Amino acid sequence: MEKKPIEAVVKAFPAKQQRSEQTHEKLLQSGLDLLRDGVFDDISIAQIAARAGCAVGSFYLRFRNKEAFFKFLIESISETLEADLHANLTPESIKELNLAQTVRHCVDHYVETNRQYESIIRAAVQYSINDSDDWQPVRDNGLKLHDHYIDLILSKSRKSNQEEVRQQLIVGLQIISGHLVNSITHPINRLPLHDPNLSHWLFEVVMHCLKVKPPEPAMSQQKKGHLRTASPAKKTIIKRSK
Repeated sequence: MEKKPIEAVVKAFPAKQQRSEQTHEKLLQSGLDLLRDGVFDDISIAQIAARAGCAVGSFYLRFRNKEAFFKFLIESISETLEADLHANLTPESIKELNLAQTVRHCVDHYVETNRQYESIIRAAVQYSINDSDDWQPVRDNGLKLHDHYIDLILSKSRKSNQEEVRQQLIVGLQIISGHLVNSITHPINRLPLHDPNLSHWLFEVVMHCLKVKPPEPAMSQQKKGHLRTASPAKKTIIKRSK
């Protein structure tokens, strides 16, 4: 039998590695999509694989079980967030912004990030209630975002006591984090996660903690007085697989 040139064999490895990475990405997106539509415990491995367009065996080649897959989702999101921060939320990107504009920019980013990964955050919180440590990496991601925002906002502050400003920002970000997590895990009537005015109100919370008067709001006082009320949402419960 004719042997293939060594060069041809070597060239096959990068293609195989690329296909493996593509499968990982497809499984990741499949998990995220399915989580948006349902409860993690109700999603089968067969569904995840089918949505990704691969065999169940391909799933088990990469993950021991669904719990391992969930940890992979969180780790992948962490890497994506890190890359996004360093690419799109930099000192250069806020060079022309003042203090209030920078705070608003960071709050907008934080709200959109929570909306984007709403299903993951909800699942992690509900699992943590059942003695799981899945919440810790999600919490760590939030703290990384906070640290990044604080550094950007501090660069715009003219106060001499920067440590005091840092503590004020920590408190403000913790308050708005609590509201965001609560709006993800519970159906709330006032300022739900997808309320178009949510970013504005959370921005004012942070500015209040900074003891800085925010600029005149873009929306009228009449509009401010009428917060959107969310329609009742179906409560979902995640049960730990036995």
